[in-house]
Amino acid sequence: MTCTLLIGFDLIGCTEPFTPESKAYKGVLVVDGFVSDAEARSSIKLTRSSPIDVAIPTPESNAIVSVINKEGTSFEFEETSPGVYQSIAGGFKGVVGQVYSLDVLTDNGNHYQSRPVLLKKSPPIDSVYFEPSVRLSDIDGDTITGAAIFIDTHDDTNSTKYYRWEWEEDWEIRVPYPNTYDWITYEDGKFGFPKENGNQIGLCYNHEVGRNIHIATTNQLSSDQVSKFELNYVTTRDGYKLRSLYSILVRQYALDEEAFLYWSELEKTSETLGTLFDPQPYELRGNVFNTDDPDETVLGYFGASTVEEKRLYITREQLKDIKYPTNPCSQDLLEVEYRYVYDHLEAGYVIAYLGDYGAISLYMAPKDCCDCRFNGVLEKPDFWPL
Repeated sequence: MTCTLLIGFDLIGCTEPFTPESKAYKGVLVVDGFVSDAEARSSIKLTRSSPIDVAIPTPESNAIVSVINKEGTSFEFEETSPGVYQSIAGGFKGVVGQVYSLDVLTDNGNHYQSRPVLLKKSPPIDSVYFEPSVRLSDIDGDTITGAAIFIDTHDDTNSTKYYRWEWEEDWEIRVPYPNTYDWITYEDGKFGFPKENGNQIGLCYNHEVGRNIHIATTNQLSSDQVSKFELNYVTTRDGYKLRSLYSILVRQYALDEEAFLYWSELEKTSETLGTLFDPQPYELRGNVFNTDDPDETVLGYFGASTVEEKRLYITREQLKDIKYPTNPCSQDLLEVEYRYVYDHLEAGYVIAYLGDYGAISLYMAPKDCCDCRFNGVLEKPDFWPL
């Protein structure tokens, strides 16, 4: 209890802390499921939604999950990690033109099914390409330079109409002062002269998955053709992304009208979500329902489509005419006498290079300017060019 003394009125006012009442939060089932004709195992993710102040949803474990085709054949999925269920190896491969439904029996005995979905065939991607682009920053209003990435596709049979894309990107990280030195540490804790350890930590790689929703429809057009649809805008402010070699892998899916409407509504929700007064995810239902209680809210969607992929590489040479911000590492290089090296090591600097033979000083830079592992990993992706 908090008491306040009001001297002028000779009163003592006491206020008791107020905690608003709230009903116990009951998470709803969230389904993120998709099957295709790919050789890779199909995956279904089940979670329970969390309160607005909790970022991580709760995995729905110990469920019995299967996919059933129109003839009633059931393909079982196994839980490979909490809340993630994958088709048993060699047990399921989707067929174009076949109809599938998702079937889920949760650990507490609730039974869920999806409405039947048709596995549609996606047409090939015609091209994924980029164009240098100068735009205004949403943050500070300054002009920024970068690469706008587009996709072209079409369907000669005029039967796709609804499209969705996902992408993931990878890039090289080449630090300006790759560190190849180690310090010998003596028992008294002092550092001796550097020695070369042979471990090159100047080249790393990083990976990121696009989280925005990208959909388009040609339903109102005379031809089933998507031209110059922008998927991503990568700027020269995005760290190392465009400073050496950049790659984006695009996946294309064919949707039916119901799936397109779902993704359209989800796109609107994700654009506005951010405060208590914005539309919340629980307002959007997908195609999954409780067989015993159709009024129960179930989030997410179960879909089916073939997947088309295309990868694009962008080199620094291809962007030589655009403006790059000054690399802060070039401004942070310090010339340090050997006797003061330890002080700078404690401050987060490492050796950039030694300088001329016989010099009494060397050059040091912040760790992330010398060691690429602060921004990525050393392991090169399997698909990366030599």
